[in-house]
Amino acid sequence: HSFKMKFSAENFILKLWREHLNSSTNTFVDSKTKLQEYSLKIYKSLPIYKVIDNTGPKHKPIFKVAVRIKNTKFVNGIGNSKKEAEQNAAGLFLKSLGK
Repeated sequence: HSFKMKFSAENFILKLWREHLNSSTNTFVDSKTKLQEYSLKIYKSLPIYKVIDNTGPKHKPIFKVAVRIKNTKFVNGIGNSKKEAEQNAAGLFLKSLGK
């Protein structure tokens, strides 16, 4: 019963959005993924992330993370989670490359 309902809901949504989904050409690729792809393409190795600092109260931490790829200096990013700090570091790194 629940499978049938789920399938019906999925079909309904696809019917309403099919035209928009098919015509959409925008694909969002996050900074970490872009940097990983660049690093693999150029150097055949993954970026290196390193947590530099973790400050602030437990309910609102601030992470400082550094990233680098082969033969480069570390670039730092901050965020309220390790993941966010890594994304910010990767974004700043890409910006420094002009990407």
